[in-house]
Amino acid sequence: MHDLSQPLAAVTGLVDLLLLEMEEDSSFFQEVQMISAQLEKVLSIVREIRQIARQAADKLIKAQEPMPLSQ
Repeated sequence: MHDLSQPLAAVTGLVDLLLLEMEEDSSFFQEVQMISAQLEKVLSIVREIRQIARQAADKLIKAQEPMPLSQ
């Protein structure tokens, strides 16, 4: 998930900087705002997937019973 979130975060930052530099009356301002909003949604989905994966891994670890040692 880190491989996904890092590039997305970088692109989000660049888009946010672009928004700061753009005039609100620019013909592309709304489109760039939409890109920013969609990137935030994707980052949120990646965070949710990462949380689900962690919870599943924790359940697997807790479900494993120690193997008895032969005597």
